[in-house]
Amino acid sequence: MKRLFLSITKGEELRFLGHLDFLRTMERAVMRSEIPVAFSEGFNPHMKLSLDSALGVGVTADPLYLEIKLEEDMSTEEVRKRLSRQLPRGITIHSIVEAEKNWPKFVAVFNEDAYEMEGPVKEGAGEKDFAEARAALEEFNHLSSFLYKRVTPKKVREMDVKPMILEPMKVTFTKDRAYLTFSLIRSNTGTVQPKDIWKMLAESFHMPWTEGEFICSRTGTYRRLDGKRLTLSDQGVFQGLLKGQ
Repeated sequence: MKRLFLSITKGEELRFLGHLDFLRTMERAVMRSEIPVAFSEGFNPHMKLSLDSALGVGVTADPLYLEIKLEEDMSTEEVRKRLSRQLPRGITIHSIVEAEKNWPKFVAVFNEDAYEMEGPVKEGAGEKDFAEARAALEEFNHLSSFLYKRVTPKKVREMDVKPMILEPMKVTFTKDRAYLTFSLIRSNTGTVQPKDIWKMLAESFHMPWTEGEFICSRTGTYRRLDGKRLTLSDQGVFQGLLKGQ
């Protein structure tokens, strides 16, 4: 069985498409392209196609990694040609790599996601407010820990968000918009969400924006190893993860 790793985009046109709907969109495109995709066995066979992680509704991604398993051999160039014809606006294929047998699943590889968020600043905010916000964010960046309470309809969870943020956060302002960049650890035990970061900074560090008014883009997915960011195409990205080594 042949495994293909695709680097694709989820663009602005599909920003508000949920994870399952995006996955179904890819499945329909694969079916229409007549790629010899593999299916699971059993009474309810499903296509062997998976994304590297779920995106929240309203979040774009570039890149977004996709794995497809083929039942029959087909060149990566032919797969790209057939599939590209069937993809809707907002999905672009950057590259396709044929996976070797000992390559792990995506979940074992990537441990960092980079984000950019933007939203309108509060009415009346000006340079004084922006300077105070930059100073407050610098203060947060130098903290060793910060406890944040995530409140959901089912429970309240307190978490230390500092170990989950891998780079100092940065904020810039224009006359009427704020731009925030940061990166988060990816963990099987869970991590803070971008929307929590936006809300936390508004509530506890007086950022001049409204908690719920933002758009979010995932601008990178990496394996962080020895202080370096590695992508799927970088040499050494599977270091220490390959089976049989």
